[in-house]
Amino acid sequence: MKVVYIAFANNREHPLEDLTKEDETVYATLDNNKAGQNGQQRYTVFREQFATIDNVNHFLEDNTDELAIFHYSGHAGQQLLLLNDGVANAKGIAYQLSQRVSNGALKLVVMNGCSTVGQVKTLLDLGIPAVIATNTAVGDTSARIFSTRFYTNLASKGMTIRDAFFDALAAAQVATTTDLGLADTSKRDIGAFAEADKDKPLWGLFYKLDEMVDSNPFVAVSGPPPANYKPNKLLTATIFDAVAEAGNPLVLQLKAQAEVDIVADNVRQQAFLAALPYPVAVHLQKLFSAEQGADGFDQMGLRRLEQIGRVFHVTMEFMGFIMVAQLWDLKMIGKVKELPEAMIALLKDYFYLTAKDRALFDYVSFIRQIRTYFDTLGKEVTFFVEELEGLREDVAAVHDFGTACDFLYYIRKYTVNKKVFAPSVPELCINAENMLARFFRKLGFLHRYTLTSIQEIHIRKYRHTPAEFNHQVVKLMNAISNNDINYYLLSDYLDNSGVVLTKQKLQVFNAGKRQYRGDKLEFLNLSPFVIDLNAFESKADRSKPMFFDQCRLADERCVFKSVKEPESTKDYVEISIKVPDDTKVMAAYEVSEQQERYEAVRLQFMAFRAIILNEQTQQV
Repeated sequence: MKVVYIAFANNREHPLEDLTKEDETVYATLDNNKAGQNGQQRYTVFREQFATIDNVNHFLEDNTDELAIFHYSGHAGQQLLLLNDGVANAKGIAYQLSQRVSNGALKLVVMNGCSTVGQVKTLLDLGIPAVIATNTAVGDTSARIFSTRFYTNLASKGMTIRDAFFDALAAAQVATTTDLGLADTSKRDIGAFAEADKDKPLWGLFYKLDEMVDSNPFVAVSGPPPANYKPNKLLTATIFDAVAEAGNPLVLQLKAQAEVDIVADNVRQQAFLAALPYPVAVHLQKLFSAEQGADGFDQMGLRRLEQIGRVFHVTMEFMGFIMVAQLWDLKMIGKVKELPEAMIALLKDYFYLTAKDRALFDYVSFIRQIRTYFDTLGKEVTFFVEELEGLREDVAAVHDFGTACDFLYYIRKYTVNKKVFAPSVPELCINAENMLARFFRKLGFLHRYTLTSIQEIHIRKYRHTPAEFNHQVVKLMNAISNNDINYYLLSDYLDNSGVVLTKQKLQVFNAGKRQYRGDKLEFLNLSPFVIDLNAFESKADRSKPMFFDQCRLADERCVFKSVKEPESTKDYVEISIKVPDDTKVMAAYEVSEQQERYEAVRLQFMAFRAIILNEQTQQV
């Protein structure tokens, strides 16, 4: 069995806080990810918390046959390691490691101390495939962040050594103003190692052959999935229970039925998919689909992994629109006077993203920053989706939700960039489903909010009765079948036709005519960030939800993408948001059927730019 040796040169009597944290988190990360896709242990972790010359020598004497990674953390120099009982000569360790390199087990040596670059040449010359070393003093905090993230990337996310290194280095860079050297140091002249640039700090990954770092030390050729693993089983059970705990009547009814009878998984899936907003449900539904056969989303493979990343991304994108829509509402009702420059900059950066950048946008960070701004407005500001406020404690990486978000964002990023290490895919599919289940465990509350397309509003008024507003609506809450037209009879009207998120459940007034009746309906207008394209078609009999995708300043056009097929450019809809000055062009503009059809979208987007982004635009 493969062995990972982690040696921390901490002091038993006076332990260093950051070194202790690094020891604990690296060990926990490796220990928690020992099991592979077949349930069997992939490696053993040997841990030295207070490394000494004797115990390092003892380990290297007896346990190097299957040694895959040798990791050292602590004070060090060009040729020295400061262990708990004295100074060790790094060359001695290097020669002991080299004695067993020939069997191919050893893949990586990590010298996570200060100025260890002087040891690189010796290690590579002795046949060590890859070495991580530093060229200068490295702060304890950045060293801890680097090693924790690096081993999470290798053991949990199945990254290659190269990808794991650069991702971890970027995270460590956040904790220090020192340049850690984010550039690739591949294939540098060996002679340069001993004379590294003293004025240019460098924390590098060193190797001779690309294949040595474009692999993962824990991943072998993929074998069959574990006998007890069935795709979607965990995900179905988790979402079903989460929606039941949040009080959905239909799911609760099925849960009660399951106590006395067998309820098939597809029945459970249909129940919670009908309860969730369409943008979320339509991509979850694809995960459960077997239409593609052996290459389907319900089979372990790259397509499934891509779809898991897409489910996470679209769900977070939807919640991001909710936060921006509420921010606009707060501005309109006067609870927000002037947005701080930092918030305006954040929103501008977001709304002028290219389609490529938006596909990889970090919505978790975006939502967190808006929510932090809401906190400055005082307790009188409440979240429309109240449960989003309750997630604040769970976003920390130590909690399930935050860990799941971090992992799923990685899956999204690496599948979009086509950088997934192919042998890792089966194992990643299992881990990704587990993380998606953790993610949705916190989102059962979504069933309480109805996504609705308001297509028309009619007023009914007699002399002897108060006014009643008849809203023709389509509920965007069913990803499995066509949406039926319903009618909301309200004593007050929603402020415009468009896509809104509502809270209350209206009482059925006339089931045959699909009529609901109530007083005021609490809602959040999501237009023009979410629109129903078919609401602009006079004879449309179904909905076609679209997400805002990009605002192109070059030609002043606003682009929307299909919620169901967000990567399909053939479904893009482009709307001009600029009124031409030239009278001849203006005449053509006025008779443009498509432009006239989407005039409401243009007006709202222009208003958003003027009110929230604080941009001077033409009169709307």
